[in-house]
Amino acid sequence: MIIQTLKLIGNSWCENPSYITRFMKGTFNKIPPVPRYRVIWSVDTVIQFLRTLYPLDSLSLKMLTLKSVALVALAVAPRAQTLVSLDLDHMKVYDSKIVFAFECLLKTSRPGRSFDLELQHFEEEQLCVMHTVLFYMEKTRIYRKSRRLFVSFCSYKAVSTSTVARWLKCVLHLAGIDISMFKAHSFRGAVASAAFHKGCSVQQILKTGDWSSVRNFYKFYLRGAQPDKNVGFAEAVLSNN
Repeated sequence: MIIQTLKLIGNSWCENPSYITRFMKGTFNKIPPVPRYRVIWSVDTVIQFLRTLYPLDSLSLKMLTLKSVALVALAVAPRAQTLVSLDLDHMKVYDSKIVFAFECLLKTSRPGRSFDLELQHFEEEQLCVMHTVLFYMEKTRIYRKSRRLFVSFCSYKAVSTSTVARWLKCVLHLAGIDISMFKAHSFRGAVASAAFHKGCSVQQILKTGDWSSVRNFYKFYLRGAQPDKNVGFAEAVLSNN
């Protein structure tokens, strides 16, 4: 990309790519890529906070929105872009799960590759993402001005990825997590690590979180030891075991 761009603006020296190669290698040696987080926050801390946000009909729309977003983030480890892209027109509700398809491009979208997001029923109603999302949809039904799942609790319009990220940081703060250290994207690493440690297989984690590379998962997200059993993703994250 660098070579092609420099050629377009008349820099003939870039016709020798060895200069660029040496520069990029030097940059790598000077500032090697490292994981953002050496440690991660405890998922159980956030789960205990979310348990207090119950019953749902007693919550303000703001707190209901925060709980809904946080439970989806815990249950399927999505990116903020994925949360924003959840659309009611591409949603199917079954007896034990909600399935969202995506018509827009996501970060890992490729020709011939599709990704569906599933929100499974969980037996503990206080932490059931399916129950909470359905309640949230009904609560916002007459007010919403967008077909996106998550809408602003002030304007009822579609929200941006930065807004969703701010909501997730707000949940972390209310749960007592240090948000000067951990950002919204830390949800992915925290819940994926929790699922792994509680027995969810790597293959299931990659599928649920829409990771295309097991190498990146191990390098940048996983923190801790090898599991000794195999359970579902949401069950592993939300379970007390």
